Amino acid sequence: MEFYECKVKYQREVADGKIQTLNDIYLVEGVSFGDAEQHVLEEVKPFILPGQEVEMKSIRKVNITELLPNDNGHFWYKAKISLITVDENAGKEKKVTTTVLVQDVDMESAYKAVNEMMKNSITDYSIKTLQETGIVDVLRV
Repeated sequence: MEFYECKVKYQREVADGKIQTLNDIYLVEGVSFGDAEQHVLEEVKPFILPGQEVEMKSIRKVNITELLPNDNGHFWYKAKISLITVDENAGKEKKVTTTVLVQDVDMESAYKAVNEMMKNSITDYSIKTLQETGIVDVLRV
């Protein structure tokens, strides 16, 4: 399975009865671009106003190594982690970058969650970047 970042545009009615145009980003686990698109359309279908359509703005494959969901979290953060590994054949150290998506309440908590995940790692690591994403939800198969 791969991860796809899908950007969709649609209109929906908000709490006060007004119509709002939303541009949402979903991270979708799927086997193809078409599969990811289908999952997003199913997710937003209940919110679409009669006579309105969903516009699929873009779909792109993204490289996410690990997901750290947190039911209490409202935001998704992307952490780029640099690991130092040893190439056993060449006997040399090599840097590998991995991307982790963390759901948490704030950036500080997300940073702690990444460190907690990595605490038992046998390789040296450093968190190179941690940034808030615009992802509203992660859809897994």
